[in-house]
Amino acid sequence: MKSIFLIIFFTHILAIQTHVVVQLPTTQIYLFDYSDDTEFKLQNTKLLSHHNKSGYNNQPAFIDNQLYISQSFLKYGEEQTDIVALDYKNKLKSRVTKSKSSEYSPTACPDRKHFSVIRAFEDGVQQLWKLPLDRQDHGDALFAQMTNVGYHCWLNEYEVALFLVDEEKGHELVIGDIRTGDITHVSFNVGRCIKKSTKGNLIYVHKVSEDVWQLKSRNIKTGETFLLSQTLPKKEDFEVMPDDRLITGYDGYLYRLEPENGNEWESLIRINHIIDNKEITRIAVSDDKIALVVK
Repeated sequence: MKSIFLIIFFTHILAIQTHVVVQLPTTQIYLFDYSDDTEFKLQNTKLLSHHNKSGYNNQPAFIDNQLYISQSFLKYGEEQTDIVALDYKNKLKSRVTKSKSSEYSPTACPDRKHFSVIRAFEDGVQQLWKLPLDRQDHGDALFAQMTNVGYHCWLNEYEVALFLVDEEKGHELVIGDIRTGDITHVSFNVGRCIKKSTKGNLIYVHKVSEDVWQLKSRNIKTGETFLLSQTLPKKEDFEVMPDDRLITGYDGYLYRLEPENGNEWESLIRINHIIDNKEITRIAVSDDKIALVVK
C-alpha cells in the first residue's frame, strides 16, 4: 500500500469545511456481507470505525477494492476531515489526504484511475476535485468557478451531477460536463443523496414540500423525469443495488424499493439490534458487501 501523500496549497486557499457548523456528528460505519438469493441476509458484521469511535466517520464508497471514508481529525486546532482508505480484507488503514482543507464524499471516477472529493476551504469555497488513485500528483479542481458544490455523482466519463448549496432558492441539482464546462439545471429543493442507476439514469430526492419528498429518476439523454416513489418519512439517503433496486434505512430496518414492480417500499430486514437502535443514514454497496453509516 502506498504511503500517505501530502496535498499542498497556496496560503490564500488553505481552509476547512464550512457547511458543517461547529462540530461534526459522531457516526459509525458497519460493514456486512450480504446475499439476496431467495432471502436478503446480512452476515459477518464488522465495525470499521472502531479506531475513531467517538468521531466522525461518514460517506463510505467502495473504491479500488477498499472502502474510502471521510473521517474527522484534530488539525491546526480544528476538527476537520480527511479521506481514509480502509482495507477491510487485510485490516489495514491508510490516510489518503492530509491538508488544511477538509475533504468529503470520496467517489470513484469512471476511468478507475481517479477518485473525486468535495474540498472545503475556510473562506466558504466548496469545490469538486479529482485526485489520482496512485497518489502521484495533487489533483485538479473541476468546475473551478463553482464554489458551492456540496455533493456529486458521476454519470459517465464526462458528466457529473452536482448538488449546489443554495439556502435562498433551495439546494440545486445540476449536471456538469467537464469537457465544455456546460451546466444543465435539473431541479431546486433537492436532497443530498444523488445516485446513478445501472441503466445510467440520475436518481435523486425532490423535496416538494416540508412533508412530501419524492424519489425521481431522470434520463440524462432525453431529460425526461419520472416519479419513482415517495421517500419514507424524512429519509433522503438511499443506495442503488447492483440489480437497480433501491435500499434505504428507516426506524431500525432496511427497506427496499423495486421501481419496475410498483412504488411501495418493502421491509427487508430488521437491523436495530445490531446497530444498537441507532439511525441508519448513508449506505454504500458493492457486489457482495454493504456499508451502513449510523448515528
